[in-house]
Amino acid sequence: MPRIKQSSIETIKHQVNLVDVVAPYVQLKRAGRSWKGLSPFTQEKTPSFYVHPDRGFYKCFSTGEGGDCFTFVMKQENLEFYEAIEFLAKKFNITLEYEAGGPSREEVSLRKQIFELHELVTAWFHRQFLESEEAAPVRTYWTESRGFTEETAEEVKIGYAPAAREALALYCKERNISTAAMHRSGLFFARDGEQNHAYFKSRFRGRLMIPIRDVQGRVVAFTARQLPQTPEDDPAREAKYVNSPETPIFHKGRILFGMDHARTHLREGDSFLLVEGQLDAIRCWSVGLHTAVAPQGTAITDDQLHLMRRYEPASVECLLDGDSAGRKAALRILPLAFKAGLEFRFLLLPEKADPDELLREQGADALEPLRNNAKSGVELAVTESLPADRKPTTHEKTTALRNVFELLRNVPSEVAREDYIQVAARLLNVDPQAALRDFQKMPPPRPGFKTAGDEATEPDAATRDSLLTQATWELLWLVLHHPEYAKKLSEIIDYEWINGETMTARLLSRLLAELREELIEDVSQIETIIENVEERQLLAEIHARDLDVEEPAKQIEICLERLRRKCLDKKIKALEQRIIQASPDNQLTLMRERKTLLRNLAAPFELKL
Repeated sequence: MPRIKQSSIETIKHQVNLVDVVAPYVQLKRAGRSWKGLSPFTQEKTPSFYVHPDRGFYKCFSTGEGGDCFTFVMKQENLEFYEAIEFLAKKFNITLEYEAGGPSREEVSLRKQIFELHELVTAWFHRQFLESEEAAPVRTYWTESRGFTEETAEEVKIGYAPAAREALALYCKERNISTAAMHRSGLFFARDGEQNHAYFKSRFRGRLMIPIRDVQGRVVAFTARQLPQTPEDDPAREAKYVNSPETPIFHKGRILFGMDHARTHLREGDSFLLVEGQLDAIRCWSVGLHTAVAPQGTAITDDQLHLMRRYEPASVECLLDGDSAGRKAALRILPLAFKAGLEFRFLLLPEKADPDELLREQGADALEPLRNNAKSGVELAVTESLPADRKPTTHEKTTALRNVFELLRNVPSEVAREDYIQVAARLLNVDPQAALRDFQKMPPPRPGFKTAGDEATEPDAATRDSLLTQATWELLWLVLHHPEYAKKLSEIIDYEWINGETMTARLLSRLLAELREELIEDVSQIETIIENVEERQLLAEIHARDLDVEEPAKQIEICLERLRRKCLDKKIKALEQRIIQASPDNQLTLMRERKTLLRNLAAPFELKL
């Protein structure tokens, strides 16, 4: 595709506030001139993720990740660099300029085409639902059988997929949608390499269509509900619900249905309400329970729990069927919930009770009795381990306690673990201190088995100190934070001193050389010479660090002396190896060279800014 002009990239960096880029993914709170929140890259309870909007960089001290608006979007949205530029340009309404004319539809990124196709199809399905004669029974099903309003259908953009195999493909042909986007969208069946729209067959036919959106509200997939008019020749005719397959923009284990809606309604002290399906979540919204979300028809995943954790809910209320299947589902969630650091409360419905019907008849008040009898994760684990019809034996109590201990291996906080053990001990009517001692005597996990608490959350002090004392890194920091010395430095430094084997050295050498040759005017134009994502992360690291430097010129000279000595040391060691291997005739010459280098090494450093 045509290369985006550097001026457009710089425009985005200058016009876009990094806080606005990060906010849809991380709940940020102001911290002086910066903002902080829980890391979007790992699971943590104490915020270690900082955004510096004035500098245009973010830094995560838990993982070491850092970068600018482009690297953040690349990581969160799984985009390439130029796709991230397009993403931000569209989001913030910035017109991009290209080196050789504007791109055609075929030349823009495939992901962008697939997003556009899903928005187009969502509107088309919704129009079919509202206006087509074929969908008249579907509208009746929505309002009478399911008891939803037309307003709810409008808000969610409920749709209808016509039963005809070719209907959607013909519409796409009319709108000049590329077959490449149609192939990868998950909306069609077609042979690999097929270029003719007429041979694309709709995946969803004669079904109620529920759009699935990511946290930014973009449609990325659909859930299709079976109806009486679902054709007999539909390959998935017997399936009550059919979901879009995995595509470049949809990974079902990473997305929670309704999170784009729920996160905007979550206030401090509120809880997410986790329900089983999409229509359950929509029912919750319709009765005022706006923090409801649902997994994508599969068991909850680590990524989905981590997604909830980003928004710092007070807890997660999990609405489950009260039968044995519902309780088993709750037990499967527990290890992941403890690992994610989420406080779960399980709302168990009476046996054979239908949550949709309950909320439809009684509204949000139907949950109050369930909340009054809700069980915490530890309570549920203990209860499900004990007999329901008699007092437990000592053996049954110790078995229940061991089950709790296994769950608590996943809890990273020692304080939380002790608290949970006390709760379990109280429920089992055993001594809490004895229970804690038993937990401490548990054998460690088997070799090769990593628990959540095993991973370090912050680089150790030695690593940080080493980073800060590297002369090359420190010199690059000084040049960027005290640009008034950069031009002079570029003219007096011996470029041989900069070890080109490291990324820091390569970037420093390139920056100084560009200044010396007047290819750039000052260090603020470093953006024009950045070559890859790793260099952007390095730049973020430098901008995120605050060194206490009272005399920058003096500190630059100290760095130069370190680099000079390191370069001379390296040359002397190389000469000593050559002397050992040289013939007697050459050894004398090499020894003279070594003597000169040693004299230079011992001489006072006289280079001054």
